Amino acid sequence: MKLSATELAKLLRILEKIDKGLIHPRMPDRIGRFLRQYGSGRKELDMTLTRCHVERRADAAVSGRALGTVEIHSFLKPEISLLGFPLGEVAETVAISEQLGCFVNVTMWLKGPTANTAYNLLRQNPALRLTGDYRWTPSARLTPGESQIESIGEVTTWQHARCLKAVADDIIRPPHALEYVLDYRIGPPSMKYFRCVCAMKDSEKWQVLPGLSKSRTLEVAAVSPEVKFEKSEKLYTLLIYCEPWSRAWTIVDAVPINAEEALAHAITWADFQRELSGLGVEPTIVAGSQQAMRAAGLSPAEFGHIDLTRYLLPVPRDVLLSLRRTG
Repeated sequence: MKLSATELAKLLRILEKIDKGLIHPRMPDRIGRFLRQYGSGRKELDMTLTRCHVERRADAAVSGRALGTVEIHSFLKPEISLLGFPLGEVAETVAISEQLGCFVNVTMWLKGPTANTAYNLLRQNPALRLTGDYRWTPSARLTPGESQIESIGEVTTWQHARCLKAVADDIIRPPHALEYVLDYRIGPPSMKYFRCVCAMKDSEKWQVLPGLSKSRTLEVAAVSPEVKFEKSEKLYTLLIYCEPWSRAWTIVDAVPINAEEALAHAITWADFQRELSGLGVEPTIVAGSQQAMRAAGLSPAEFGHIDLTRYLLPVPRDVLLSLRRTG
């Protein structure tokens, strides 16, 4: 199932009305289920925010003043469209934020001086730090608002983002409707849920490597034309996404890796899961990841780069944990 540009625009208008509490749509099929979960998710989100002593603004966003400083690491240079008419030009890009624990659509209404600053900085450098009154619409949209913005030197790529990592243990978990991000440029325009997995090519199929259990076959809907695979390489880290109306995944980027890097991915993934729960990584988890890799046919001789840095801010952590419990 694919949505046309007209159908996607109609869907986005419905989501905006749900965000503002104006409608409770009743539609059939997969789109209807997506919209119902989106609507109920907004109610659950408000309950989570209330427990955190935070409220959404009238535009459904949460002010960064209640959250803390965040960094965004964009995938692509922002592009301007006229979709914001009559409010003026709007520029968009998609980015990772480890502090928010998610992939976000960064929307910049260029009539505002802060948005203009963010746009011009992102054209030169993919990483920014935002402090103060940015606006986060949990979990997948961010606008600069009236924040203080500065460029930062070190850039987090999709291969290394803790919050994007997934393994066979959780790849079959249906994403919550609020976890999808609007994207126009990485593949056809749609609502997308992005993940990074380590996978091994097995004949014509991809086997996603485990964290603590066993490998699973990745159901692939499509492979972007830009993605190239080397015949001599069997092990890759893949950037993939799925849409609300499909269980299959689209592969949009791929980088060859070795067994040590695959093990580091699994341990970093496990540490992020523990971060969500407010716990530390125990030696038994590391040993379990090593055993799972051996069972998958890999024999890492040592550890690759494991990122055990804890980035998540308290409120986004509680929001993300709530969404994964109810997804």
